Amino acid sequence: MTLQLRTVSQWVNEHGKMVHEESGGLPVLELKEHEDVKWIGEDYDISSTEQKLVQTLEKDYDIRITNVSDGIRISTKNDVGVMQFEKFILKVKPKFVEFKNFGRLLDFVNNIPSEQFDDEIQFEGKFDHPIELVIGSFLGSVEKLIQHGIYKSYVEHQDDVSFLKGKLIMKNQILNDVKFNMKFNCEFDEFTSNNLENQIIRFTLEHCKFLTKFPKRKKLIQKLISKFDSQIEVKKRIVVNDFRKIAYTRLNSQYERPHKLAKLIIKNIGLQSFNYQRTKFIVPFFVKMWDLWEKFLGNLFENYYDDSVRAIQQDSHSAWLIHGESHPIKPDLVLYQNGKILTVADAKYMRELTIGGKEMYQIAFYINHLSLSTGYAILPFENNLDYEIQVPLQKISIKVRHIPMDKYLDILYSKQSQNEIKKEISSKLKKLIPL
Repeated sequence: MTLQLRTVSQWVNEHGKMVHEESGGLPVLELKEHEDVKWIGEDYDISSTEQKLVQTLEKDYDIRITNVSDGIRISTKNDVGVMQFEKFILKVKPKFVEFKNFGRLLDFVNNIPSEQFDDEIQFEGKFDHPIELVIGSFLGSVEKLIQHGIYKSYVEHQDDVSFLKGKLIMKNQILNDVKFNMKFNCEFDEFTSNNLENQIIRFTLEHCKFLTKFPKRKKLIQKLISKFDSQIEVKKRIVVNDFRKIAYTRLNSQYERPHKLAKLIIKNIGLQSFNYQRTKFIVPFFVKMWDLWEKFLGNLFENYYDDSVRAIQQDSHSAWLIHGESHPIKPDLVLYQNGKILTVADAKYMRELTIGGKEMYQIAFYINHLSLSTGYAILPFENNLDYEIQVPLQKISIKVRHIPMDKYLDILYSKQSQNEIKKEISSKLKKLIPL
């Protein structure tokens, strides 16, 4: 990255809407992914109370902020989002998609129709509140979840009960007898909706009710909460590690998508814990663009390529044997037809493949391992041409293709019928990867 120099006052003057009036007239320091900018202006430093927040941004989101003698230096990598500091607002924009389509991108990768929320997010500077876009997707996924039915499971309990139930815990029962407690201390399984899957949803809904600034959305959240079983315990705290305790099966698979959105919201809630006042106008939020890019491509090919072709995301194939233990490879996309592998494609969120870089070796390995002659690297479009990388000695080739996210999202959310949209997207995808 090349270091750029920008004077804060000049930047604000040249970009007339770069002062956030609702947050006290703070300047908005705006840059894109993978940029390194030195902002010149003595009044725009990081205070001592914000140092922990800065450390968290660097650790979790690869955003580095340092005070320099005549201003502040900010460098970014793959995360985009927004954060309010005491003296300025930091906004990191995506390189390959316009802000007007960012909400659509979030909805599309999570299979949520965005129309129900479009009327609410029609304010100046939509991206000042990206958390609202995620909350919208989360609420849409919870509505679908409730329509499908709340998941119940057997949960182990230990309690004093009036009748013998399950297994008697003798140690605790002796203590009950000493205290003249006439109840039985039992360990038993109970078929209930008060499980971790539902506790995560309930916890996230409760927090979204305070995070969102839209009255209409607050009412919807309260409505969704009321539809949940009253047995579901409202946890005081849910953390990212709690998601690792859940194994998704056929019975609870419908929770995987809303949980991914809940995890994103909960992770960003953590940014508020470092002296981040609730009175600040902007809720902090960051998301990894390479992850959205992979999911975007996966959904495109899975749902729009061709009905005779099965596109599997993160398809697992045993490839490595280490100390007698098998380890898999997981290409982003493997296309099957009649049970036979057609081709392999990998999503690469970058401007171009580096010659001799790890990405080329990775895709070449996939091609050889799956006994194919051709594979694809799919990159975001930025006025660059498609091309082919040939490996003559191995008789394989990597075809580099580009997809413009904005154009595809405009089609996906156009007023055409679903059949017309699918036909147009399918035609474009088949030009990239012919059957």
